[in-house]
Amino acid sequence: VFKNVKNEKKAVIDKVGKKQFNQAPPTPFDLTTLQVESYRCHRISPKETLSLAQELYTSGVISYPRTSSQQLTPKIGFKKIFSKLSNQDNYASLVKNLLSRKTLKPNDGKKTDPAHPAIYPTGNEPKEMNEREQKVYDLIVKRFMATFSEPALRETMTVYVNCKDEIFIAKGTRTVEKGWHVFYEPYVKIEEEELPSANKDDKVDVKKIYLHDKETLPPKRFTPASIIKELEK
Repeated sequence: VFKNVKNEKKAVIDKVGKKQFNQAPPTPFDLTTLQVESYRCHRISPKETLSLAQELYTSGVISYPRTSSQQLTPKIGFKKIFSKLSNQDNYASLVKNLLSRKTLKPNDGKKTDPAHPAIYPTGNEPKEMNEREQKVYDLIVKRFMATFSEPALRETMTVYVNCKDEIFIAKGTRTVEKGWHVFYEPYVKIEEEELPSANKDDKVDVKKIYLHDKETLPPKRFTPASIIKELEK
């Protein structure tokens, strides 16, 4: 393939495909998922995350954190919690959006715990929090709100480029409608790769053609977060 195309300067777009898909909201936090996200977003170790969550629980601003459930029961009173959260400036506008909906239904996960529901904010306003407690609290509140939101709409564009009858493929995915991303910012980790608009038979300039020599990579080292996932398995 490389020999065939290495000196080419022109190519033609063979076809362009677009496909839209829904990206479901995240599931409510169980302890493991909270620890993994807390490490990903803030580099707070799983051990410290549990300690901080325990403090937040003791001060009455979140539910019991030592749970393996990813499900929220309506018994906890979704509307009541959101009404209380609306008194906190950081969340007022987001909560208003959710309260305007006819139904409030979380995107429950598969894991259950007969003793405790998933982790959720009680809606009580925190009195005093240090910086690390604030980070974990914000993560819990935003995750809670995101689970009640609608899916995000994303679009993948695939461009097939013909260079001397060899087909090269470019793919890019972008967000069309943010949906739950709005509630979970700045913790949404999604690659946005938008390709320029292209049509069949468009001419393309070839800047450079590379031949990649790659080797199989060893598995990644464990992080405090990934080892927690492994322990859970």
